[in-house]
Amino acid sequence: MKRWLGCAVMALVVAGCGKGASKEKGPQPPGGFAGEVLVYARGADSKKLDPQAIEDGESVNVVTQIFDTLVAFEAKGTKVEPALATSWTSSPDGMTWTFKLRTGVKFHDGTAFDAAAVKSNFDRYLQPAHPLRAGLTETPYDFLYKNISKVETPSGDTVVFTLTEGNATFLTNMAMFPACISSPAAIAKHKEAYGQNPVGTGPFRFVSWEPTQKIVLEANVEYWGGSPKTKKVIYAVIAENSVRVQRLRAGEVHIIDGVPPGELDSIRADSSCRLLLEPGMNFSYLAINCEKAPFDRPEVRQAIAMAIDKKELLKLAYRGIGQTGPNALPPTIWGYNDKVADYPFDPVKAKAAIAAAGIAGKEIDFYVMPNPRAYVPDPASVGAVVKQRLEAIGLKPRIVSPVWEGGVYLGELKQGKHDIALVGWITDNGDPDNFLFTLFHSTAIPEQNHAHWKSKAFDTLVVQAQKEPVQAKRAEFYGLAQEVMRGETPVVPLAYLPNIAAIRANVEGYALHPMGLVRLKDAFAKK
Repeated sequence: MKRWLGCAVMALVVAGCGKGASKEKGPQPPGGFAGEVLVYARGADSKKLDPQAIEDGESVNVVTQIFDTLVAFEAKGTKVEPALATSWTSSPDGMTWTFKLRTGVKFHDGTAFDAAAVKSNFDRYLQPAHPLRAGLTETPYDFLYKNISKVETPSGDTVVFTLTEGNATFLTNMAMFPACISSPAAIAKHKEAYGQNPVGTGPFRFVSWEPTQKIVLEANVEYWGGSPKTKKVIYAVIAENSVRVQRLRAGEVHIIDGVPPGELDSIRADSSCRLLLEPGMNFSYLAINCEKAPFDRPEVRQAIAMAIDKKELLKLAYRGIGQTGPNALPPTIWGYNDKVADYPFDPVKAKAAIAAAGIAGKEIDFYVMPNPRAYVPDPASVGAVVKQRLEAIGLKPRIVSPVWEGGVYLGELKQGKHDIALVGWITDNGDPDNFLFTLFHSTAIPEQNHAHWKSKAFDTLVVQAQKEPVQAKRAEFYGLAQEVMRGETPVVPLAYLPNIAAIRANVEGYALHPMGLVRLKDAFAKK
């Protein structure tokens, strides 16, 4: 069990910032907040807090409180609305996008937000030799923005993006976390340490970070969108699912994610808590390493698909919540191909295929994340069920669980150390492109394509979908792409889950977003 004491929260409330507090704090919040402290408990720590350097949900969860993008997703859906930009226009060919910026906005360090800051952020992201590049050794999502050929600033409140070609996903990608705008002055000041000293324009400013323990944020009372409802937010790391629930029910934390399916009924029965459960846009899956023999053979991958009893898995490991299906795209996302047939559960045929491939008795490394995720709230149970099914067809899986913190787990998947890995995804923008292109296009190797799969037919289809402005035609391309995936089986989709969180009954202003976005600006705990 990781060390985490309930009294740590109360001690922090009394002591204030704690060790490592930022010295770049603005005006202290005045009285009148609806709530003083809001404690959000999660299963793992963030990796970094530099929006352009991250890929994990725990980092995104915090970053989206500190930073803003030019455009943002609406409160209850995937429609894009103004944020740091008040309006935008596109040329008829979709090659030029002009954004009119909000004026009078300041970064948390007091420097001005303007067109030059926007240009600096994107130039830093896309130009390896940029002077502010120090510390930005990883840019997992930059392939989504490499179609930006130049960024121009005709005035202090106007930014013009010129693309290499039209892209139907450009605007929604601009609402994603890698497009958050940082203070150029703060990047220049902190250099390699900027990921531990983030400065944005968002509703909360960074205060301190005790790795594997907690991150503390405070309200930005000068926020252009109105001051937050709570004075301070504490992100507490509590790795064990059951302990997180205990802390919630004891009143020591206010919100928890990664709610274990086995605890749903107990939370529902506790009048001091409320369970939030809404349709989600996520899925969990087995990524089969297509670059390693014998998994470079489709028949071996198909045998693995036939070995998994998804109904059993849903019942035992997911406690019956969610649903199963054949596609690497949840049915809540438009473009889902409901004509694709799932592989039937057929352990006899799967075992025969493994024997015919000459790999019966082969030892394999099966990676299972050690921490709960929204798409896998109980990874140990999922790993145990899948392991048994792989053993039943003649394989000898060894469960490997590198730590999640510091990007170790995902880092080893990028290196291709796994044979099979349990992973998952929550949409960043509500578009099929964010699943099919982001996760499985060959250019996503090694960052997001954990199957290390390459398919010219698939690549062609998802790129055609990007270039097509008509959604119905885009859906046709994505439907065909899902058929290609079914035939080659680089992954085995396991489950599509609802979004789940649990909160104290006195918490108001917090709601689940269909894309899994965490927004704490209007949330607070009543006294």
